[in-house]
Amino acid sequence: MGLITLLGMAVIVGARYRTKTSSNYASVAAAEMAAESAVNLAIATALAPTPEQASNFPLRCWLPGGERATITIEEETGKIDLNTASPAALTRFFTALTGDPSRGTGIASQIIEFRKPKAQSTPGAGPTEARFTTVMQLDQIDGMSPLLFRTALRHVTVRSGRPEPDIEAASPATLRLLNVAPKQVAGKRGLPTGGSITIRADISASDGTRFIREALVSLEGGNGRPFVIREWRRGDIDSSSPRQEHPQGTSRACLRVREAAAS
Repeated sequence: MGLITLLGMAVIVGARYRTKTSSNYASVAAAEMAAESAVNLAIATALAPTPEQASNFPLRCWLPGGERATITIEEETGKIDLNTASPAALTRFFTALTGDPSRGTGIASQIIEFRKPKAQSTPGAGPTEARFTTVMQLDQIDGMSPLLFRTALRHVTVRSGRPEPDIEAASPATLRLLNVAPKQVAGKRGLPTGGSITIRADISASDGTRFIREALVSLEGGNGRPFVIREWRRGDIDSSSPRQEHPQGTSRACLRVREAAAS
């Protein structure tokens, strides 16, 4: 009788666990879809022909499913370009991240070596480019721990083309790492009309589920296209991206914000 009771309890617990797991998967999937919708909202707002659009970001609003959304836009020109950054910029950046000048210099040297053209094995063939095509390749660099890799991702790019980041476009976190004081500019910096941006959608559902989605977007995508999404990434939840609280009485509906931007 005792064995039957134990088996019955195991079946009940297992069923409850499977139900809870399925519910968690559904919540994450719903939050992921909400994050992608928020990214699309940001693209539409950024492309809206209105001078007031710059004041909308960071955008904090409610999605139709009740999820809280915090949407930010980062210009790629304000980041460290893994392909074109100067050795001094790379060394300064990774020394700040690691707190170790020797390690920072070593990582910078590895990045410079990685991006050098390599000779092909076929006789007569020219050198191949070993350039970074995505920031995700940073994890191939010697000395790049998982934590350092995830921390660096928010501050690096492969689409700037600059030896040094544009200080006016850099985020406050990047400026702190580079030990650079932000320039005092009058008014807000408007959204770029070209180039590449990273849109980051931080979603918090009512059941506590949180999901962050990032999209690398090139504006003026060519061939008549107003934009091209170059890459989708899942963003990390870290100390640099705390959850933003949205007071129910003061937050706006995302779709209402979109309608205001388009008008």
